Amino acid sequence: MKTFILLGLLSITFAVSISNQGTLTNPTSRVERIMTKFMQLSEMSTQFNFNKLFDAIDQLSAQLKQSEVDENNLFDADFAQYVEDQAFYTDLVTFYTAEVAQHTEDLRSLNNHLESYQQQLTQRQEELDRTQKQKAQLEETIRQNEITYNKQISDFNTAIDVLDQAIQLLSGLRNPVLIQTESDQLKTLANKLNSINLKNHRVLYQPIIDIFMQIAQNNLANQDLLKKVLSMLNGLRNSLDGGRNALTSNYNSERASNLELLETYNKKIDALVNEVIPMLQDLIANTIEQIKVKTELLNNAQANLDEAKETLQYIEDRWVKRKAQHAALLAEYEKEQALIAQTITVLQRGGVRRQ
Repeated sequence: MKTFILLGLLSITFAVSISNQGTLTNPTSRVERIMTKFMQLSEMSTQFNFNKLFDAIDQLSAQLKQSEVDENNLFDADFAQYVEDQAFYTDLVTFYTAEVAQHTEDLRSLNNHLESYQQQLTQRQEELDRTQKQKAQLEETIRQNEITYNKQISDFNTAIDVLDQAIQLLSGLRNPVLIQTESDQLKTLANKLNSINLKNHRVLYQPIIDIFMQIAQNNLANQDLLKKVLSMLNGLRNSLDGGRNALTSNYNSERASNLELLETYNKKIDALVNEVIPMLQDLIANTIEQIKVKTELLNNAQANLDEAKETLQYIEDRWVKRKAQHAALLAEYEKEQALIAQTITVLQRGGVRRQ
């Protein structure tokens, strides 16, 4: 509507301007015909009342002024909304930025804990493997020690039994000349002693073996020699008995120590298998689950942050456009008001006035 009125005003302005220069002849276009009509109106300005025209011009000017006021009021309202929206989404960006930072830090901490738990689990599994090997080695040591002990005890018992037989045989000799049976018995006892593997006592009973063989070969048993031999046999027997007792004592002591160490290994293995390793495995599983949840929270917070940033940028861009639109509208209103003023001036110069 304003465009149509402005076109009319422009036409009047142009027509009045032409009327001051002379009448157009031979009008050929529609615009020229409109101009001619307005020129004729100008020529008849003294005959007609143009108050309605000026009233229409005043009404248009008032409408333009009201439109400018409305635009300024709307612009102020838009600015207030812009400030409110900007503050709201700026706070959202700040909030989600802090939330993303917190979730990121929590994830870093959880991943550090997970790595620590995994390292501890690896160490405890290696410790379990070492302990199980140590236990197996100790059990083998206990088994071998028992075999060795039984063999050595058997040798001691055999040696002491042979010595007892020899002492009994020599103590019963009354005739210096041995009979064949006694000689054979001495040879048998000498062979038994010779077959015994008591390296630490070999130096003690080797002379006895030699004497047995000598007596058996010569078939002679001198009483003085027999007394010396019996004394040696009793001394050797006491030494072997002491060695046997020491062996048993050492074996029992070492066995008790090994069994105590074995119990320590068993307790350690039991704790690792039934407590420590399952606990670490649970911690790892729970931490992995927490990482999944925290990652989802981080992704949601990041999505919210991105959306808030995009919305804030949209608000900023929209405000830039709104300011440009506002400036353009004010310029348009100013231009239209200037055009109206120019039209009134031209009309008045052409003799068209309010009556």
